[in-house]
Amino acid sequence: MEANDIATAALALIAVVVSAVAARQARAAARLQANQQFKFDGAMSAIAWREQVLDLHDRGLSPHQIRRIMLLEDGGEGYEEGNGRIEDVLREVPRSPKRD
Repeated sequence: MEANDIATAALALIAVVVSAVAARQARAAARLQANQQFKFDGAMSAIAWREQVLDLHDRGLSPHQIRRIMLLEDGGEGYEEGNGRIEDVLREVPRSPKRD
């Protein structure tokens, strides 16, 4: 085998290794991004949940009435468990003055 053939084979091997490492890093980055997006979506869901609870509270509804309304939403079962108990969200929160 000539020196040129050995160098070509070595470069090909290095290219394969670099390609494998790059693919592995790309998969890890994709997993990290998906995990971050999942957490971001969860946070946005919790914020929206709490905004709805506070809006209904400001309209004068009790936690029990709010819970009944929220359970009517598509997929509403389980939202409270993941986003905060209504009583905990409303603890020590005064009602806003009536809006016109």
